[in-house]
Amino acid sequence: MQNNKEFGKLRAILFPIYSNELRKFIPLTLLFFMISFNYSVLRSMKDMLILNNTQAETIYYLKLVVLPFMVLLTLIYGKISRLGDHNTRFNVVIGYFGVFFMLAYFFLIPNLYSLTLDSLAFRLEKGFPKWHGLWEAVRYWPLALFYMNSEAWGTIALGLVFWTFVNEITGTQQAKRFYSFLSLGASIGLITSGSLLKVFRTRLHTLLGISVSLMILLLIVYNIFARDIKNNPSLYQVEARPKKKKAQMSFMESLKFLSKSSYLALIAVLVIAYGMVVSLFESAWKAQIKELLQITGDESLSSMIYGDQAILSGVLAILLTVFLSAPIMNRGWRFAASVTPVVTLVATTLFFTFLYFQDSLQGVSGFFNTTPIFLAVRFGLFNVIFIKSSKYILFDTTKERAYISLDEESKIRGKAAVDGVGSRLGKSLGSLILTAVLLPFLGEGSITNVQYHIFFIILLLLIIWLVAINKLSVKFNALTEQEEKMNDTKLVVS
Repeated sequence: MQNNKEFGKLRAILFPIYSNELRKFIPLTLLFFMISFNYSVLRSMKDMLILNNTQAETIYYLKLVVLPFMVLLTLIYGKISRLGDHNTRFNVVIGYFGVFFMLAYFFLIPNLYSLTLDSLAFRLEKGFPKWHGLWEAVRYWPLALFYMNSEAWGTIALGLVFWTFVNEITGTQQAKRFYSFLSLGASIGLITSGSLLKVFRTRLHTLLGISVSLMILLLIVYNIFARDIKNNPSLYQVEARPKKKKAQMSFMESLKFLSKSSYLALIAVLVIAYGMVVSLFESAWKAQIKELLQITGDESLSSMIYGDQAILSGVLAILLTVFLSAPIMNRGWRFAASVTPVVTLVATTLFFTFLYFQDSLQGVSGFFNTTPIFLAVRFGLFNVIFIKSSKYILFDTTKERAYISLDEESKIRGKAAVDGVGSRLGKSLGSLILTAVLLPFLGEGSITNVQYHIFFIILLLLIIWLVAINKLSVKFNALTEQEEKMNDTKLVVS
């Protein structure tokens, strides 16, 4: 895909994609739409089902269980990677999720209350009352399985399978223009899912059926696209990059390889820091949501809240993509990568300051004909939207760009270790701090009692995050310059 001329200033900002690249760009955008739609629906439903049936603390015990589950799935993913090509990986992974969520649609969710382990949960709670949230996860084990697989969709289907495929058919220079605008598909997926969450707020089972149907459609579209790439390879040429042939590594070997690569280790720090920060931030916000549901007794409010989150995140992401992503990306990798932690710092400070003065807001809430708890939920919602929108547009794209110049072994095995385990490790570490330290020893089992401890831990993590970005940017720039020199040399020789 050769580019014949530079874009004009306006076109470079609004849509820097050449017409001969649309054959690649449109299918990738469609795939991103379907994966992100399901990601948004499953992410929202897993929380809503837990909050509607039990308590907010249960979510963070489940996040601990998700880590070993993700290690297992990543191990299996590594085995599949060694036995087959990317088509095999994509079909097996998406096929697995399709089968599980079909099982949830036809059996687990419709029969939830007949499948609960009430007697076992009561015995465990009687013996260890401080871990009540964990025993609620045991009681509602079908919801626990649904939660774990919904979390895995975001990491495996989106973080590993989709982005590995994109990286394989996208060169470094093209990625700089492509990646932010691919998120248009993801943003439309968020808006669509949020709208349907509000439409089907009392019929979540129907929405799950739509999600399963899209998984089937996703497989169809991908295989048509993959066949076109195979049959017309000249239309999908990318910049030449060095490839190193190395022996295949097992999962444990890939983790050792990650520990020996400072470059990949720094990427892992970014991923882990983001996971921990979001996990801790959302713990305080979701506690406010649960309190609101208890006060109002209206479970459909959770659908409205998560629906608004998806819609507003999608709208904001589109605005960021169209008007800000290109100017930000043009400022350099470090600047673009730093936007997400800086936005998170501002949002975190504003939200916890709001919670601190929440009891003093009776007059303000009365003026808006609402309550302080409702204002806290809405204020937290807006802050989550800003954090996650910057994550989708800037954090994900800068992280993926960091992989491109690596050799094939580092890209596949290192990415599997970082994205497959690192992202879950971040969320699980955040949950571990919350459930093993803050809740039982300082909070008496309640997140509300430790929300300011959470705030200071987040601040520390953000500092570590920004330091890692600064160090990684030096290595990224050096690696990119080296690749560009090699490409220029090959062009001169040819």
